[in-house]
Amino acid sequence: MPASTAQAARRWWTPWAKGLGALVGLQLLLFGLLVAGQAVPDEPIAENLVASVEAGTYGPSQIPDRMGTPSDTFTECVVAGTGLGASPEESALSRAARMPRIGNCDGGAEDVRAVADGKVFEDQNYYKYWAGYTVITRPALALVGLEGLRILSGALMVAALVGALLAVRARTSTAVAVALTAPYLVGTNMLSTPSTSFSQSISIAFIFLSVLLTAVGARRSRDAGLLGAAVGAALFCYVDLLTTPSVPWAMSAFVLAAAVWYRTRDLRRSAVAGVLAGAVWPVAFAVTWASRWAFGALFMGVDETVAMVQQNVGFRTAGAHDGVSDAFGAGVTSNVSYWWDLVPTSGAVLLACGIATAVGLVLAVLRGGARRLVVALVLALPAVVVPVWYVALSNHSQIHEFFVNRGVPTALAVITAAALAAAVPPRPRADEAAAGEEHPDAVPDDQRVLV
Repeated sequence: MPASTAQAARRWWTPWAKGLGALVGLQLLLFGLLVAGQAVPDEPIAENLVASVEAGTYGPSQIPDRMGTPSDTFTECVVAGTGLGASPEESALSRAARMPRIGNCDGGAEDVRAVADGKVFEDQNYYKYWAGYTVITRPALALVGLEGLRILSGALMVAALVGALLAVRARTSTAVAVALTAPYLVGTNMLSTPSTSFSQSISIAFIFLSVLLTAVGARRSRDAGLLGAAVGAALFCYVDLLTTPSVPWAMSAFVLAAAVWYRTRDLRRSAVAGVLAGAVWPVAFAVTWASRWAFGALFMGVDETVAMVQQNVGFRTAGAHDGVSDAFGAGVTSNVSYWWDLVPTSGAVLLACGIATAVGLVLAVLRGGARRLVVALVLALPAVVVPVWYVALSNHSQIHEFFVNRGVPTALAVITAAALAAAVPPRPRADEAAAGEEHPDAVPDDQRVLV
């Protein structure tokens, strides 16, 4: 191999090798944090949960969120009880590997009292998810109780939303940042989740953390943006219980493509960035989930872990369930219908997105010609992630419409933001000009695919 070819291959492979190494190292850190969360004693957690049970603030399942849809208190009870019920003699390492848990809202109150009385729950393992939320929930439940945890989860969610908004604005424009975040804020029951479903608030916070990390990385280069997306995907997998992975996936892919477009005005590079982010995000998500199963297999055995994985993957993709249709696209139609019929602001959000998209496309054509429509189309491609997810996980998408429907306004947000990104002029490269150097993504004028 010629020296020049070897050098080119090394330049191409080195950042990917570093990224893969960082992702693998991150798994060890995540498991270490899981052990630290399990080191928090059960006694103060159980005492505070008993107080919530007696005050009537624990459960029940499916209480109204007073924003048009049922709340996810079922998952809240599951998350509050995750990590509880093990023997005091069991090590934090063993607990982290198998992740004990008590019952959900239906029997959780009795289980909480039983844990407070010293009962040990045998063989109730919950390692099909990372349960990384226990790093947050167990210390919070021990210190401030269930009500305090709800406040903290809401604060975390708001902080992540604001951080993502500002980071995307810095890489693109105010209009694009607002278009990407407002439909999710206004078109879902997001704001009700802290008081009824703190587990959802934590997941939503990490949705916007993925967007933030992608945007922050994009400030340095495309590859750094990809690393930010990968870390965001891993962290989302860490705390989430398979709620709406398509949301941060679509948003993060759009953000990197839009950031490269604003930086370079090169459509080819923008498209490549979006495609790479769209591929890296699910790979990092899947690697992180597989790592959780690998840690579980070390303690629970390969056969048991494989059986658990096969059962859950089979059920979530094509399992039978009351009210679930096996028709192709049923997950798409059911969630669109759910969002339109039950979310009170759906009509207003659709109208606002439609108007903003139309205005953006008109301005794009006036400023750059009809070829700018191609820019809008390319930047909007990440929106396809949402219906693809609905089809791939049709069972899950139909059973959990009451929160999976949030993908619908997400797709609208990406499409709207893409139209505005095609219209709004590029931000001046003040940071590179001040530093006297070119950004790594910058393209010579004679090599750009300008539109």
